[in-house]
Amino acid sequence: MKDKYCLVTNATKDKGLKVTSEIAERIRNAGHECVVITDIDFKGDSAEILRGLEPVDSSCKCCIVLGGDGTLIRTSRVVCERSVPVAGINLGMLGFLSAVERSDIDSAIENILSDRYTVEDRLLLRAELPGQNAVKGLLALNDIVITRSGRSRLISVNIKVNGVKASSFLGDGVIVSTPTGSTGYNLSAGGPIVTPAAKLMMITPICPHSFNSRSIVIGSEDRISLMINAKDGSAGETAVITVDGQDVLTMDSDDELLISSYEKPAKLVRFENTSFFGVLDRKFGSGDNPTGKG
Repeated sequence: MKDKYCLVTNATKDKGLKVTSEIAERIRNAGHECVVITDIDFKGDSAEILRGLEPVDSSCKCCIVLGGDGTLIRTSRVVCERSVPVAGINLGMLGFLSAVERSDIDSAIENILSDRYTVEDRLLLRAELPGQNAVKGLLALNDIVITRSGRSRLISVNIKVNGVKASSFLGDGVIVSTPTGSTGYNLSAGGPIVTPAAKLMMITPICPHSFNSRSIVIGSEDRISLMINAKDGSAGETAVITVDGQDVLTMDSDDELLISSYEKPAKLVRFENTSFFGVLDRKFGSGDNPTGKG
C-alpha cells in the first residue's frame, strides 16, 4: 500500500539538505509518496508557516520533522488540526522533544515505514486576550509566559482558576505550562516535572517576592485567568506574553489573559526503545553520574 509521508526540514539545521534527501530517497524507494518541505522560515510569521505546511494534510500518515525543538513545536501546533502524527529528528542542540537523534535515523525511518511506533496525545494550551488586543486562539505545546516588560519594575500578578482567586504575588512573572513543557522554563523556575501523558496544567511563579508562592497544579478542564495589577495608584503596568518562546504579545493592566486546554491534542510519535525518564536522565543528567564521566 502506498502511503504519504511529509518531511519538514529547518534548512538552517540540515546544511545542503543531505539528511533530508537521504530520508526522502529511502521513503520513495520503499514505494511510498514523500512530500518534502524545506523553504519555511520557522522564525518568521505564523501565517506564513501555516501556508507552508498546507501539504501536511489529513492524508499524510506521518510528518517527519528535521530540526530542533522549535521546529517541532511550530509544526505540531499547526498540524494538530489535521490529526497528523509528528516524529521529530533532532538536528539541533538539546532536542528534548524529538524522538530521534541523528545516530538513530536509520532505525527510526525503518520503524516508521513498518508502523512500529506509538502516538502520544499531548495537551495544548489556548491563549485568548479579549478586549483591545482581541487575540484569540494562540496555541502552546510547552508554555505561556507573562514577564515584566524591558527594565520595568516587578509586576503584580493576579491568578484566578474557574473564576475564583487562586493566588497573587509580586515578582518577575508567571508560567502556565503543559506536561510537555514541564521540563522547560517551568523546571528552571522550580516547577514540577510531569510525565507528558498527564492531563493537567501547571502555574509557576517566576522569582516571586514571597516565601509561600509555589506552583499550582490544576486539571486540564480548568480555566485560568491572569491579570497584572497597577500598583501604588500608578497609571498602569505593561507586561510581555510569550507563547512557546516564539509568539510575543504585549499586555496592559486592563487586559485579562485567558488560558485553557485546546480541544485537539498534538500527536507526537514515540518508539518502543524510548521513555520519558530515560530521555530526562540522558538530556539533563539527573542520574548518579550527571557529568557523563567515568
